[in-house]
Amino acid sequence: MRIVFLTALITLVAAPVLSQEPPPTGSAQRGHQSYTKYMCYTCHGTIGQGADRGAGPKIAPGLLPYPAFALQMRTPRQDMPAYRKEFVSDQELADMYAFLLTVKPSPAAKDIPLLKFD
Repeated sequence: MRIVFLTALITLVAAPVLSQEPPPTGSAQRGHQSYTKYMCYTCHGTIGQGADRGAGPKIAPGLLPYPAFALQMRTPRQDMPAYRKEFVSDQELADMYAFLLTVKPSPAAKDIPLLKFD
């Protein structure tokens, strides 16, 4: 079990270094549709912010490099279902990645006027 974990960890860390290619071109609009169609939001939230009660981790903003993202989608760790090519095409994967890349970080609490109590 330990060897499997270490192999997966090395693969996740090394994949972006080994593959310096940019992520495939995807459509954020189609990606949002696929993200909804495959019900990713049920575990990862509507924009990848993570779900309540630890159902799924936050995945955006700060998305993994594409090779690690694709590896996690195709051969996931823990409880996430596998999204094999027979069910989710490479293009749909690229589209979902493009959608998640559009998620911007939230402003800092100090920069939200309604949270300033003077």
